[in-house]
Amino acid sequence: MTMITADKLSNAEYHAMDAISSSDVKMVHSKSLAHWKAKVYKSSVAFDLGTAVHALCLEAEKNLVVRGPDTRRGKAWSEAYEAAQIDGKTLLTSGDYDLARNVADSVLFHPVGQRMAGPTTINEASFFATDPETGLAIKTRPDSYWEENGVLYDIKTCQSSDPKSVAKTILDFSYHVQAAFYMKVLTWAGHKAERFAFVFVEKTAPYAVNVTELTPEFLDYGHAIVDATLAKIKEANDAGEYPTGFSDQINVVDLPRWLQQDAAEFNL
Repeated sequence: MTMITADKLSNAEYHAMDAISSSDVKMVHSKSLAHWKAKVYKSSVAFDLGTAVHALCLEAEKNLVVRGPDTRRGKAWSEAYEAAQIDGKTLLTSGDYDLARNVADSVLFHPVGQRMAGPTTINEASFFATDPETGLAIKTRPDSYWEENGVLYDIKTCQSSDPKSVAKTILDFSYHVQAAFYMKVLTWAGHKAERFAFVFVEKTAPYAVNVTELTPEFLDYGHAIVDATLAKIKEANDAGEYPTGFSDQINVVDLPRWLQQDAAEFNL
């Protein structure tokens, strides 16, 4: 089966399945094979907040987010955290819960958010395929999928959703690689994937929303990176070697051109 809906496969079960994800590809591309091989994904306050926003927007009926104590310290938090872990839920402090609720409400007020939360989309489904070039098992779990029109949606919480900041964020976090990877997985799994929309939403008032798509040229660039990175992973797996790609010689860093004028003042 190439698509497994959220009621059949939880997020935790998805992450436990052995297949290459977009996060793997982005890590190899932005860091190295060595960093990817040694990866350890840890939870954080920011991660939990993002998870909660997704759940409040796309799986509200499951009550996956718990409003906890005011602080993460003390017995009240540890007991609530243990209970949430057993139930497979995300525990937030009262303040973080209210923030997540405000962010989610802003997304749901937007027409795209209403579509994502409506009956026309499949939310938090898992997709699996095989890369035809390398034979690698690959997987993805888009936030929301409008199957009829082949549109994928991904919610991104951020500091600023203004267009200029969003453009920089896409490059900084290789979101073009993520979009291309998601579209490849769905296509190779036999599903329609023609558009990818990022839903950027700010984490401070007014929780502004900016829905952004990439140009075909930008997506093509992402596809090229995905193909090259999957080939690199395949080669590394076959060889059993995962290098950093760094030089084994001494590296030399030159004085930046923009500092040379300052250096001249010291008669250097």
